[in-house]
Amino acid sequence: MDFHALSKKYEKEYVENVMELLEIPSVFEKDSMYPYGKPIHDALEKMLSIGQDDGFITKNVDGHGGHIEFGEGDEIIGVLGHLDVVPAGAGWTTPPFEPTIRDGKLYARGAQDDKGPVMAAYIALKLLKEEGFKPKKKIRLILGTDEERDWKGIDYYFKKELMPSLGFTPDASFPVIHAEKGLLDSYITYPVPENKGETKVVSVHGGDRLNMVPDEAVAWIESPLNIEKVFNDYSAEYKLEGTVKSAAGRYEVIVKGNAVHASKPEEGLNAITALLRFLQSLPLNGEYESFIQKIYKAFETTDGKGLNVKQMDEVSGPLTSNLGSIEMDEQTCKLGFNLRYPVSADYSAIDQELNDFAAKNKGRYEVYDHLASIHLEKDHPFVKTLLSVYNKVTGEEAEVKTMGGATYARALEAGVAFGALFDDSPDTAHQKDEHVRITDMIKAIEIYAESLYELTR
Repeated sequence: MDFHALSKKYEKEYVENVMELLEIPSVFEKDSMYPYGKPIHDALEKMLSIGQDDGFITKNVDGHGGHIEFGEGDEIIGVLGHLDVVPAGAGWTTPPFEPTIRDGKLYARGAQDDKGPVMAAYIALKLLKEEGFKPKKKIRLILGTDEERDWKGIDYYFKKELMPSLGFTPDASFPVIHAEKGLLDSYITYPVPENKGETKVVSVHGGDRLNMVPDEAVAWIESPLNIEKVFNDYSAEYKLEGTVKSAAGRYEVIVKGNAVHASKPEEGLNAITALLRFLQSLPLNGEYESFIQKIYKAFETTDGKGLNVKQMDEVSGPLTSNLGSIEMDEQTCKLGFNLRYPVSADYSAIDQELNDFAAKNKGRYEVYDHLASIHLEKDHPFVKTLLSVYNKVTGEEAEVKTMGGATYARALEAGVAFGALFDDSPDTAHQKDEHVRITDMIKAIEIYAESLYELTR
């Protein structure tokens, strides 16, 4: 089959289908009837109806997920995507749920994450079916509904349905991401020592998502000093952005940072650690000052050194650490942080080290969420097939990659992330004016169709 020519024939159908899907504002809502709200239910039903109309076997698994199936045999090759999206947010050029094409780019919430790639994978299945291909294995396009929150949908799905022997998710980038770091969201709660000095930090708060570098942190300070002048002098010296306001005998200090995803915290500016650094410049009481210093030192760098967990491996690179939230008053301080550890790391050893670290300062450590790392060897036949097809289609000599993010590949017993972004694709997931290049999606159709052909013929 000439997959290159065939994929181009489906461009019009791809655009029409995906625009209908993107019109559905499939953001999570609490609902007594639908597990994740009616909009997500509508998106699932829409996708299944497209598959049913095209003659595929479809199944809705109690509203928690579903699949579109093609082929025969006992073995299942899975393609896992999701139909839920994050809230649209403000600042869009055009309405986020009114998909728009401008300069060959398709704009809408979900265009990149993950409805656009899901539809590309679906069109790949339809291309194979309409060309008369008879897969010797079942191909299941599995549709998730709760990926952007806590994965309850896909967990429920796999309690009811068979696990594919192998699979991929079109929810990252090409060529093949064969390893994903372990993810750990944790909290440490400390008692705050009494501050007996004249300058007192009444409260500190900042950040609300552990998987993002916080872009703002706020402290309320009581002091006989002119804190506005102190901060302005400090910010001029250290090129720190922020503002100071005085109200009711207190100063409100707001520090601005640069938000980036926690998988690459070194590329951002953490507003919380920047604020903690500023607080150390104030004349605080000795024990209290030491407490602020210890918190700052724990997260001063993003390599885990301050937490005694610094490490790396050749497969997936270094551990990263992100202080994602702080809530502190004059009695307690609760820190929330995200770690992404190498695939060869010993999680139990990291867990013990963090417990010991917290205990040294009379803190209480608790794990909020943990996703173990995944790793398919680069010479695994499945990985080699996907990489070979990618290189054939693109003319590249690319090698496999690793990432710090989390995809549905973790829901599989053996899986990888495979597309749908290319090295030069705009990465706009979760941002205003989210979009994909239509040419990228057509190329993804070609890659997915040929890959599934090779895996199941």
